[in-house]
Amino acid sequence: MFSPSSWNFLGLGSSETSFREARFIVVPVPYDSTASYRSGGRDGPRRVIEASRYLELFDTELEQEPYTKGVFTVEEVEPVRGSAAETVDSIRSITGSILQKGKMPVLIGGEHTITLGAVRALPEDTVVVNLDAHADLRDTYLGDSICHACVMRRILEEGREVVEVGVRSMSKEEFQYAREEGVPIFTREAVREIGPVLKRIRSLVEGRRVYLSIDIDVFDPSEAPGVSTPEPDGLSFREVKEIIRDVCRSSEVVGFDLVEVTPIPGNTITEFLAAAVIYKVMGYVR
Repeated sequence: MFSPSSWNFLGLGSSETSFREARFIVVPVPYDSTASYRSGGRDGPRRVIEASRYLELFDTELEQEPYTKGVFTVEEVEPVRGSAAETVDSIRSITGSILQKGKMPVLIGGEHTITLGAVRALPEDTVVVNLDAHADLRDTYLGDSICHACVMRRILEEGREVVEVGVRSMSKEEFQYAREEGVPIFTREAVREIGPVLKRIRSLVEGRRVYLSIDIDVFDPSEAPGVSTPEPDGLSFREVKEIIRDVCRSSEVVGFDLVEVTPIPGNTITEFLAAAVIYKVMGYVR
């Protein structure tokens, strides 16, 4: 089940790190069947992995090489054509197997729907911290109940806690639902005061298990133009780093994903940013 990929994150082959030795198991998920604006997210995982092969392995901030914790890339999850539910179940299955082996799953999407499968494999008390331009709290969208615009609502309905960070676009329905259900949402405006926001997020996750989900559109489009649904006035790399670092230091991160990279031909900015963010998380987790 855990066959090594021929296309590995950071360019690391099984000779550098075997599955048994690795802490991080990278799972590419080339799925974008419910994308509603720009399609192409299915190409995101391969392009992010390609960009990662050109990263410096030494992190100057941390003064270490995070890859030495062990990174192993498995073959990509093949989506089930025409069935989001079955695709989500395949993701749940492989994520669960990785967790049972005592490893940390690192999913690269693909659209945000994939997060539902990963979260279903986690202990019920795991808090999902979602960095995203959108709330993803719709009940249905364009006739679909399992899709990128509904993923956080489905997660909440299964009894999970969700903390949303960086949101700057939602429907009236989502706004009312969040209010009624008491979903903590730290909007882009709130994040401008980074210190108080970090303190408030920390109070929600400190000492707890956390699954970190990073939708690349949380960034400003000037830093990450290659997304499915861009929103202006996003977060900076510095702001996202501070949030991720604080979450990783104050909680037990048990897995994470980075989703919604939608490559633009001839422009690799977003893929390189995504690869750098993934490597940062690997460095920050305890």
